[in-house]
Formats: sequence, C-alpha cells, structure tokens
Amino acid sequence: MRTLVAGAGRAAAVVACCATVAATACSHSGPSANPTPTPGSRADALIVSVDEVRRIANYEELTAHTHADLRHPPPSDLNAPAPCRAAGISDVTFGTGWTEFRSAGYHGITDDLKPGGPAMIQTVSQAVAVYPDSATARGILHQLESSLQDCVALHDPKFDFTLDRPDSATVRISANAWSHVYHEKSAVLISIGVLGLEPADQIAKAILQTATDRL
Repeated sequence: MRTLVAGAGRAAAVVACCATVAATACSHSGPSANPTPTPGSRADALIVSVDEVRRIANYEELTAHTHADLRHPPPSDLNAPAPCRAAGISDVTFGTGWTEFRSAGYHGITDDLKPGGPAMIQTVSQAVAVYPDSATARGILHQLESSLQDCVALHDPKFDFTLDRPDSATVRISANAWSHVYHEKSAVLISIGVLGLEPADQIAKAILQTATDRL
C-alpha cells in the first residue's frame, strides 16, 4: 500500500502536527509520556501492537511514539473551535466517567524530498476508553457525534472533513489520505486514526476489527 505526500488541499490542514485534527496523534504537554504500567488492564489488551499495524498497513517503517503512550486523554486544543475539540483524541473526545484509558501512536516520517517539498508523514493513532457500562459508552459516542456535526457546520477550513456513520456503533471522520473511526462495543470506546497511508479507511477498519475481535 502506498504512502501519500500530504500537503495539498484539505489534507494539508490535517497533516499539520499539533495544529489540526491530526495533532492528537502528536506529542502533547500534559500526562507523562512514560506512564506507570497497569498490568493486565482491559484497555492495554485492546491496543494493536506496532508489529500488527505494520503488517496491516504493509508499512515496516512505522515506529512507536512514546509521547502518544498515555493513561489519560491528552488535553484538547483550546485554539480550536469548541465543537471541533472533540475531533481526534482528547479529553473532550472521551468525556468523563471512563475507568481505564490507553493510547498509542505509530509514526513513519521522511523528509527525503526535493528542497521545499512537503514531508511525507504516516501516522496511526489508537485510543481505548473503558466505561462502567455500555449505556455510558454509547452516550459518549452520541455526544461525540453531536460535537462533530456542530464542527462540520462551522465550515472551518482547518477541520474540513466528512462525517458519516457506517453503522449504529461507529462514527467516522475522513479527508484526503486520512480516516478516523470511533467505535463502541461492550462498554468500550475505541478510536483509530490513519493518516498518510493508503487506503486509509481500509487500514483503519482492519485495525479496529483486530481490536474489537478481542472483546
């Protein structure tokens, strides 16, 4: 599967690290980048390993990004419009009431291009939040969808994505060379984001399926 140069059109807004939706796959200030392990946690068991993701994406250059390995959702971008702060992975995305959280990020970056050319960036982000019951998790997913609908309605060029619902348990936002899915199952909300790897939507679906098969 080929990687894409992300830099033109609306994909450029997505790629800008720590400036747009894709920022949530980058490093943040906030919780420690070296979290205290929680052996045997349910959230840990649902994170798909970097080796598995390399195989799914057919891209061996992906490496684990320690700053994305968190036990609490990272803070949202306060510079973003309020409803758009839920996009990606943040404390707004997952709301309150979760009992376990784990995130992970895998990246492959090269600037081996002509002078002045955009870097090729490949990112896979994952986050898992466990809630006390399915009703709470479904409520968070519904709240997330409502926020994303409000974000789309703003027509902000930095958040120029398509929002849809592939099924009753899944919300998806996507743009050129980028797909981010949120899925609720068994009191767990799973977030998978794929940027700069094609076909992004199929890769995200395959990673999500790998995680949900463990529930």
